[in-house]
Amino acid sequence: MAEKPSNRNHTNQQKPRRQDRKSSETHTFRKRRPEKPEIGKNIIYVNTKTSTKGLLEKCLKLIKNDEEEIVIYCLGAAIQRGILLALQITEKHISYQIDTNTFSTTLIDDLEPAVDDVDYEIQKRFNSALRIRVFKTDLLESAKKVQVSTGPLQAEATTE
Repeated sequence: MAEKPSNRNHTNQQKPRRQDRKSSETHTFRKRRPEKPEIGKNIIYVNTKTSTKGLLEKCLKLIKNDEEEIVIYCLGAAIQRGILLALQITEKHISYQIDTNTFSTTLIDDLEPAVDDVDYEIQKRFNSALRIRVFKTDLLESAKKVQVSTGPLQAEATTE
């Protein structure tokens, strides 16, 4: 019997780790909070620990107070929750539409020395982020634009 060729790498190299972190014996790894690009009463930051129901209630309260625009920021694993939040808002209030913008943000980690003979270090990494703009539109203006772009109505076109 012939042996099947193996897909494994025959050298004894380890698979590279996703993050090149220092060993825990020499450094203590601490993640810094990500920077907030905007701050305001209509700016909402979604994370995986915040209640989706609570965020939705906050958005609905802003809408009730006649807020024209709500901006939702979500980072990494919370992107799905942010999208669901925006879709729930537009489902309940048809006069609101969504505009999205994806970007990458730099996250900074501190590697604090656990022993005296090593230095303090900083590690940078990147994470995907999403900015969702939920804004109010005038339904009558939107209907007029659709009518203009599709042309005159069929009833008007047949009156020749």
